Amino acid sequence: MDNKLKGSLALAAIAVSGWFYYTPYMAVHGMQDAVQERNATKLASYVDFPVVKENLKAELNGQMLQKLQGNPFAAVGVVFAGALVNAMVDAIVSPQGLAMMMQGEKPLPAATAEATDSNMQKQPNEADKVEFKMGYDGLSQFTVKVYQRDKPDQTINLVLQRHNLVSWHLTEIRLPQ
Repeated sequence: MDNKLKGSLALAAIAVSGWFYYTPYMAVHGMQDAVQERNATKLASYVDFPVVKENLKAELNGQMLQKLQGNPFAAVGVVFAGALVNAMVDAIVSPQGLAMMMQGEKPLPAATAEATDSNMQKQPNEADKVEFKMGYDGLSQFTVKVYQRDKPDQTINLVLQRHNLVSWHLTEIRLPQ
């Protein structure tokens, strides 16, 4: 092969590798755009709702059981915990609930139940207070840490998994304790 062809192939390989590396960042940017545009359908296209709901139910059930340990009324609490967790997950895992999380807020069932597409976006000065830290956890997992500057201990982790080679979907939400 001549040097020109080798150089072109090397340049193409670098470009493809860079694009491949950047794909989760593009997905997060698409999610942020959907929140700013108040486009619930676009935001939902980045979410694997059944998997997110299953993972979030497991997390919330674990948190509730941990809080109920040592409580004499724990047996009664366990009975109601399942119904409460289901209601919380249905409220949180919605385009409106996700929009709240993308703005650094911890969604609550009452807040997200009343949310509409018209209030998916915060005021610009409030949105500026939100910080994002993101990075790879492995070849097929990418985590976005979202928090408000004045509440760094209330970090919400949004975990994206690779689907196919270049598309990413939200599959897990880790709420602050």
